[in-house]
This record gives sequence, C-alpha cells and structure tokens, in this order.
Amino acid sequence: MNNIKARGLLSAFFLFFLLVACGPATAVNPGLTDNQATAGENDTTTGATNETGATATTEATRPTFATESNSPETDASGIEVGFTEDGHPYRGNPEAPVIMEEFSDYQCPFCRRFFNETLVALDESEIAGGQVLLIFYDFPLTSIHPQAMAAANAARCAGEQGAAAYWTMHDRLFANPEQWSVQDPNVVFSQYGQEQGLEMERFDECLASERHSAGIQADLDLGQSRGVNSTPSFFINDQPLVGAQPLPAFTNAIATVKEGGQIAAAQPTTAPSGPAVVPTPATIPDDNIAGTLGDSDAPVRIVEYSDYQCPYCQRHSLETLPQMMSQMIETGQVYYIFKDFPIESIHPQARAAANAARCAGDQDAYWQMHDALFESQNQWANQGAAVNEIFATLAADLALDVDSFNECVATGRHDTVVQASIDEALSLGVRSTPTFFIDGYPVAGAYPFDTFAFIVDNAEAGTLVDLFRQQAEEASAQQQTPAEPSEPVDVPIDGAYMLGNPDAPVTIVEYTDYQCPFCLRHFQQTFPLLKANFIDTGQVRYVFKDLPLTSIHPQAFAAAEAARCAGEQEAYVAMHDLLFAKQSEWGGRSDAAGLFSQYAAQLELDTAQFDVCLSSGKYEAAITADLQEGLGFGVRGTPTFFINGNYLAGAQPYSVFEQIIGSLASQ
Repeated sequence: MNNIKARGLLSAFFLFFLLVACGPATAVNPGLTDNQATAGENDTTTGATNETGATATTEATRPTFATESNSPETDASGIEVGFTEDGHPYRGNPEAPVIMEEFSDYQCPFCRRFFNETLVALDESEIAGGQVLLIFYDFPLTSIHPQAMAAANAARCAGEQGAAAYWTMHDRLFANPEQWSVQDPNVVFSQYGQEQGLEMERFDECLASERHSAGIQADLDLGQSRGVNSTPSFFINDQPLVGAQPLPAFTNAIATVKEGGQIAAAQPTTAPSGPAVVPTPATIPDDNIAGTLGDSDAPVRIVEYSDYQCPYCQRHSLETLPQMMSQMIETGQVYYIFKDFPIESIHPQARAAANAARCAGDQDAYWQMHDALFESQNQWANQGAAVNEIFATLAADLALDVDSFNECVATGRHDTVVQASIDEALSLGVRSTPTFFIDGYPVAGAYPFDTFAFIVDNAEAGTLVDLFRQQAEEASAQQQTPAEPSEPVDVPIDGAYMLGNPDAPVTIVEYTDYQCPFCLRHFQQTFPLLKANFIDTGQVRYVFKDLPLTSIHPQAFAAAEAARCAGEQEAYVAMHDLLFAKQSEWGGRSDAAGLFSQYAAQLELDTAQFDVCLSSGKYEAAITADLQEGLGFGVRGTPTFFINGNYLAGAQPYSVFEQIIGSLASQ
C-alpha cells in the first residue's frame, strides 16, 4: 500500500486529538471540513464514580432559568429545552451536575462537525441521561463567515416562538449551511421558518430588522472576555475545551469534572517541542475472555471491548466482522478475542446481554448468541425486566437447554467475570465502544473493513508503529503552524501550474484541497468570474498550489496527484476542473484512484501512462512540499490565497477579490 493511502486510512483511526476550530487570528485551524469526517463512531461512558458510588463534581456557575411555564418544553427527541433567564437556549436537565457552554458559529465547518458527529452522541447519553446541560452562545466570526450573524439572528427569531422552535432552527442551520451561505440568506431562513410552521409575519419582521444583533454582539463580547477566539469553544463547568474534539475528549472531560478534577489546560496554539508521541502497545491479559475466533498462533491478535446494546458495536458485528472472519480470521491472519464492556449508564440491558451470551457459551453457543443479540438488538434493548424472556426465546431458537440457560441468566453466573472485564478495560483507558487493541495498539470506533485490513496488514508487517509515528509527526507539524502573515510574503511559483498572462500586474496563488467543500464553493461560484473578468483579460496570473488536509480529507492527496499526472499530458486544468465538478462522486471513496482513471479516459488522455503515474507516487514529494510551504506561511485552512503576497483566507465572494485586485492593479 502506498504512502498516500496509508496517510488517508491512518487518519481515520489515529487517536491523538488535534484542535479543530474556526478562528480569526490565534486559533489553531489545520483545515476546513464538512460532515464527512473520518473519525470512528462510538458510544461512550459517562464517567467513573468514586468508591461510595457518588460523583464528586467540580461545580459550575449555575445560571437561573426562565419560568414562564410549569411544563418545560421538549424537542423532537424528548430532551427538555428552554432558555436561561438571560435568554440563552439550553437543552438538558437544568439540575445536571455538568454545565457545558458552547460558543459557536453557524457557518463554521468545525462547529458543524461537532453538531453532526458529537452532539448527537452527547444528546443520547450525557444530555438525555440528565448528566449534562448544554447552553448555546453565539460567536459569529463575520470576517470569515459573512452570513453567520444573520444565521444567529434567524435562530433567535425562531426562538421567539418557543425553545423547541429555536433548536429546530439551530439543527436546520447546521444541517444545510451550503443552502444559506448566499448573498441574501434571509430568503432561505424564511423558507425554513415556513417549513417549520412558524408564525411567518412575526418571523420575517424579526429577520429583516436584525432584532437580535445586540444580543449576539453581547455574546461575542462575553466570549472574548472569557478568552474565546475560535469556534467551537466550550466551557465545561467553567473549564475551557477548545475545538470540535472527538467524542471521547468530551466524555473524558465530563467525567473529569464530575470527579472534581481539572481538564488539561487550554491547548496551546503551537505544539511543544520534542518528539511526537505515539501510543505504547498495551499488554492485554488472557483473562475474562468471552469468546475467541481463529488460530491463537495467528500473527495478528485483535481484542474487541464491546457492548451488546451499542449501535456502533452492532454495526461492526453485522457489517465488518463477517468480512474479517472470511478474509482474516479463517485465513489464519488474525486471532480475534471478544471481551465485555457494557456501558450501563446509557445501555441498561447491556450487562444482562453480556451475561446471556456467556450463558449460551456454557452450551458451546457463544458466537451464535453473540450474533443473535446484535441482530435482535432493537427487540430487546430498553425492555427492562422483560429482557430475560427475550433472551430465553433466543436461546430456544438456538436449540439450547432453555431451563439451564434461564438458571444461568437468573443467577447472574457470569456477572463477576463481566465486571472483571469492565475493570480491565477501564485500566487500559477504554472509555467507548467498540474499542479494539490490534497487537496492543488502541483503535476506537466502528470502522469499515478496509481500515481494519490496512491496520492488520501493517501489524503483520511490523510497521504499524512507524505509521503511528508518521501521523504523530504530521499532526505535530500542523499544530505548530505559524501565525497568519500580517505583511505580504514572497510565495515561490516556479514549477507550479498556472493560468493567465505571466506578466500580469496581479498574481493570485491559491492553496487548495480537492476534497474541501469550501474550495469547491470557490471553484463553482468565484473562480469562473475571476477567469472571465481578470485571468482571460490578462490582468491576473492564477497559480495553483496543493494543500491536501488528509486528516479530514483522506482522498485529497491522491486527487492532487491525479491533477499533476494529467498535467504531464497538458490537462492539468481540465483534470482540476473535473475533480471539483465530481467531488461528491469520489470524495470518501477508498477506490477513488479508479475513478480518477475513468476521468483521465473521459479527458481522452493516455490512461496507461496516467495510471502508472498515479500509482507511482512520483508527485508525493512535490505535493508535500506545497503543504509544508503553505503551513510555513501560516496557512490554516483551505482555500487560502496570496494576492501579490497578501494573505486572504476562505471562500470569499467574488466582490472581495474584485476589490483587492482593483486596488493592487492601481498601485
């Protein structure tokens, strides 16, 4: 497997937490992203308790709440919603031991990532479980997100008609930013209001008058007074946590404050010096095993800690494990060990299911019951005391001795070893399910088979630690990105692909990522106007540079290679355009290289030459040089432009470029 695919796949399970936040100046921002992030999905614990079973919580400054009604509102998922006395929307139990304050920007891609990937899981566990109260504050960064202020106003206008209406609009705004990131977003917001069933005259008047601009500005001032300079930023019981961190970062922070501890100090904008840190392989004891598959002498050993009520564990069991069975376990490559980690705080029947599976194992039917439990998860989950009757039915379906099975379940015969498995997992740092240890290296989340195949192949070859180290070094380099330049910089353009008059008075250098949705927006909305009005008229020379952010866009590097390979046949720009035009087709596909070859054929290139070029990795060094060069100039996201050396970040509208070009051309 070449380094490009390695970089892309490894980013899907790499466990180091990078800051991912939108920010105007000082925030670390390794790139822009959308909701197709590659982090694994998992369920997670709500935190450990002390020896007495009571949680010792670091207290937060507790707000007061509006009390217009004795019957609090709930949203569509049944979570209590309302407003604090000073008008901020909240969701969750007002008496929750942990208060999480979010400062956010509706147009920020990292805020959207938090909404899509993390808030959903927190809703289902910590918030719905009464452990966390979420309070939302507006922090629109209008210098880079020009419609964010209007979006914040739209949510508040909806909120005038109830807290549930606020959160419905909040969700709609984060779900569809590409729809309203236009010249007049209020037109789109009005459509949302109509679809939501709002009283439209009142809502439209609120939109047009920008009624809540003062309140939004007050949130900005409050955030800045508390040190917020990027989005999303959080305070968990008044302790800061910055960026759209993975779910385990939030659950660990929540558990920490519940235990009275301190979250690690706010992340620095530059990483400390020293070698990159890679995980140390854990030694997994041979005790507390629920079930095994394969040859114990296989070269690679995988240990899974799982929860029978966890939907992500179900996905792994039903979709990925069968492929692993046929292609890794039965071929003698992998020895697979299953251990229990039921998270009872959010999955109250999971422990009983773990016991039931082990009871079936007493009759040599562990894996049959394992499969049956996951297949029927929706039938027995949340059934309370009736769950054992359902388990008995499953046992009968498997032709087990039901009386013996029921006696085992009723007495909790295996409960002690299930608890020992839980304790073992906690001692190894497991906080979510499914979590795997592959030759001792931790991998958290339900990933597709291709990811496991990549990891296992490298584990068998003894190169897994090298790939972890490589990713750690790249992550460290990205965190050490210098500050954005405040003066013009001299960007070298020798050897770069370009369009336009080489003697044009204005040169625009674009650092781009073919998988970035904001780069796509620039390509679709702004670049055609720049080309027609400035490039084709000889006023602007346009230079292309690569800055693939593989930690969030795993196919971007290969796409950059494809464009350069097409360039060998005088088709760089044609491939550039086609890659952006078909971004939704190849983005997120492990077989993207095959699609790139099809595009080469579509452009009537010599596909044999193109395929050899693409598979050779011959442009890896050049693309990496562009990436490092951009980071060295303070580039923090894509697209980023240097216009006669002057820094401009983001998919800005055409009018911004027009004004800058006009100003520079007149100098």
